[in-house]
Amino acid sequence: MRIRPDLIWYDDSGASLVVADAKYKLGTPHGYPDADLYQMLAYSTSLGLKDGHLVYAKGNAPHAGHLVRHSGIALHQHALDLDRPSSTLMRSIHALAARMVQPRSG
Repeated sequence: MRIRPDLIWYDDSGASLVVADAKYKLGTPHGYPDADLYQMLAYSTSLGLKDGHLVYAKGNAPHAGHLVRHSGIALHQHALDLDRPSSTLMRSIHALAARMVQPRSG
């Protein structure tokens, strides 16, 4: 069985820049399922990326970040409110895309 992320953004040379996976589930007051983080860790590791992005349909917070010890990989959980007007949602999507391609400092 081969599992693939929903989005891999490549540069002109074919190197992967960003990996993201969409999750159509709601967050709970305690956060999102740990299984999603493990899945994104596998994607990020296999692609040799320092960051992985999970995008949820809605959540309690706009962003949560987790730095995985001894790996240098940061896993980001983003929430998009799909009930927003389309123009507002598109602005949120553009801002999220810009954030995903911005290099992490440090």
